[in-house]
Amino acid sequence: MTPLRLLQVSDCHLSRQPHAAYRGQDADLNLERLSAAVRAWRPDRVILSGDLSEDASVESYQRLAGWAGCFGCPVDWLPGNHDDRQVMDSVFGAAGFGSGPVIDAGNWQFALLDSTWPNDPAGELDAGRLQGLQSLASNRPLGIFVHHQPIPVGAAWIDKVGLRQADRLWSLLDASGTARFVAFGHVHQRFRRKFHGVDCLACPSTAANSLAATERFTPGEETPLARWFVLGKNDFRSGYLAA
Repeated sequence: MTPLRLLQVSDCHLSRQPHAAYRGQDADLNLERLSAAVRAWRPDRVILSGDLSEDASVESYQRLAGWAGCFGCPVDWLPGNHDDRQVMDSVFGAAGFGSGPVIDAGNWQFALLDSTWPNDPAGELDAGRLQGLQSLASNRPLGIFVHHQPIPVGAAWIDKVGLRQADRLWSLLDASGTARFVAFGHVHQRFRRKFHGVDCLACPSTAANSLAATERFTPGEETPLARWFVLGKNDFRSGYLAA
């Protein structure tokens, strides 16, 4: 079996106006700086995991669709708390991008979970949004993608707006026994930790990243960053892709 090469891109924070500043950095320029590394890495699939726009504008999603569509592979997406799902549906649907909520890819299955709620920077997965996890195959490894972090990452500024009532998710994953990882964005930092036997993996931002374990967003971490996965029959490797 040929391993699957998957790339997670998150927290691009593009605005209606090209090259608008985000936390003192040019979000468009930083995204473009990642392009050569993505082409060289040659992903089989790209997953965009939320906060793709800063202002939920059509223009910002159009620019991101143009960028992500250049790599010659399927692209899937889920929203973050800065996004507007209806606008994303229109722009990304026209670009041929998928939004799951379940993706079959070789031996693997992926679930794209929407944790966002209007006018709420924190996230939550209610019974309706988790229902699909109960019907997934029991004999195939599972990867979960969600915007909000399901466990604290040790940074007070972002942990106060993480995934509420995350035990709902963990109860289902404990029962299924098929989950290998939960991958998320939102936190703008590097992070990896096992919880309930499952790897919890942060995808840093393409726009601006913080040093880890800080009380406030603290510039100094490498930017832009994305997360790569190489998925075998039943296991995986993962790391960070830099410009």
